[in-house]
Amino acid sequence: MRNPACVLSYTHTRFLSPMPLSRRRFIARTAVAAAALPFVPLARAAAPRPTLQPIRRGVGYVTGRGGTIGYLRSADALVAVDAQFPDSAQAVLDALRDGTDRRLDLLVNTHHHADHTSGNTVLAPAADRHVAHVAVPGLQRAAAVRSGAYDTQAYPRETFDGTWRADVGDETVALHYFGPAHTAGDAVVHFERADVVHMGDLVFHRRQPFVDGAGGASVTRWIALLETVHGRFSDTTAFVFGHAADGLAPTGTRADLLAMRDFLTALVAAVQARLAAGDAPPALDGLIVPGFDAWGPTPMRVIEPVAAELTR
Repeated sequence: MRNPACVLSYTHTRFLSPMPLSRRRFIARTAVAAAALPFVPLARAAAPRPTLQPIRRGVGYVTGRGGTIGYLRSADALVAVDAQFPDSAQAVLDALRDGTDRRLDLLVNTHHHADHTSGNTVLAPAADRHVAHVAVPGLQRAAAVRSGAYDTQAYPRETFDGTWRADVGDETVALHYFGPAHTAGDAVVHFERADVVHMGDLVFHRRQPFVDGAGGASVTRWIALLETVHGRFSDTTAFVFGHAADGLAPTGTRADLLAMRDFLTALVAAVQARLAAGDAPPALDGLIVPGFDAWGPTPMRVIEPVAAELTR
């Protein structure tokens, strides 16, 4: 089951008055609540065997519950990027092993959020190395303490700041840190020979993002980071994203990084204009960002940290 810390970090709980609701008002409020909880899973039985989606040279991705898992599977290397939840992590591990008892050479967490790290309890014991940015263990522990789940987590055993690189089989895996963005500790993972980059939650592909202000996020630096990453890679680089809109694969090109940048830039401008006009953040709930109608209404989990950053 999902660590309750993730619920705390992804949502803002509202206490409703006990007054009776009409059927129409009940349905409306239920829809709003559901929209505010995009990553909260229901209790489920063991996950079915997932489909491995190859990209090139043994690198691919797996969807399921939570953030997209990236992988490298070859005759002499087995790597996982992110871990989702324990049930889906076990299903992915079984698919990667394909009936063997192979160990993972490497497990990477792109950041600390529970939909990317709760499955560490399954993948980390099966991995020779477990790496994340230096900020991740502390952020993950703080969330676990708040939820009372400290002892039910598995934390990265190695950390880096700047760049980390390791040869795994005939592939080189490089981790890069470009500063605070979605959180204070987002890693960009590059499979160098395959030229595939896992962006974690630095790209929400054509959908509303989560901005973790409490976790050290900075929207303005996020915008700059996307431009930096765009400049480091080429049009032949394949990208894997943490989340995607319904009906879209969590993959794309570096042009999709600029689409995310443009959304965040327009969001900041729209929020700044409304704040300058005297509107308080609650009045901005459901804001449609000009030029990005297809991304849907912007919820308070996005509005509040953006407004807080602009008014600091």
